[in-house]
Amino acid sequence: MIANFYKTQVDRKCPKCGSLSITRSQRVDFTERMLAWVDVYPYRCQKHTCKHRFESFGRQ
Repeated sequence: MIANFYKTQVDRKCPKCGSLSITRSQRVDFTERMLAWVDVYPYRCQKHTCKHRFESFGRQ
């Protein structure tokens, strides 16, 4: 279980550009708050040319 937790942390990347430089983003609406109950959180790519916002399982 712990090994899987760390694996998901390392494997998380932007689905648009593939960058590993991502950070958790603020939840902006009720839907995103509800998704947090099932461990789905919003993230944003930090690559200057991308800035894609997406949801992913688990916290970073």
